[in-house]
This record gives sequence, C-alpha cells and structure tokens, in this order.
Amino acid sequence: MTPDQPKHFINESQLYLQCRCLDFLWDFGETRQDRTFLLSKDVFPLLVDALLLQPHLVGDTGQSDIARRIVDINESALGSFGA
Repeated sequence: MTPDQPKHFINESQLYLQCRCLDFLWDFGETRQDRTFLLSKDVFPLLVDALLLQPHLVGDTGQSDIARRIVDINESALGSFGA
C-alpha cells in the first residue's frame, strides 16, 4: 500500500458523500415552494461551492475516479433546477 492510497480513498469517499447529500437535499425540493424554502436556509452557498469544484485534468493526475466524482457533484448541485 502506497502512502497516497488512504488519502485517495478518503478524498473519494468525501466527494461521494457530498454528492449523496446534495441528491438527498434535492429529493425534498420537489415543488417550487420547496426549492425556495431550501435556498432560504443557507443552502445556496453550499450549491455555489459544489458548482465551483473543478476536476483536475485526468492526464495530469491519473485519477479518473476523483474527476468523475467531482463532475457528479457539479451535476447534483443543479438538482431539480437542472430539470
């Protein structure tokens, strides 16, 4: 086991958790009123932070799984607004 493997696993797990939390959040935002309520509860800064995540170029890092997780987070941040 290389020293970077545990760090990589933790980073990937954290990104997965962030994606699932955003998905869970938007499950409650089915109607326009629900989405307005969610955004009024300090969720908007979290969405902006999630949208600002940028995957590293896969060729530079060789970590396509981390890049894919970041793209998943970007998509989840849009939630029901993207629909």
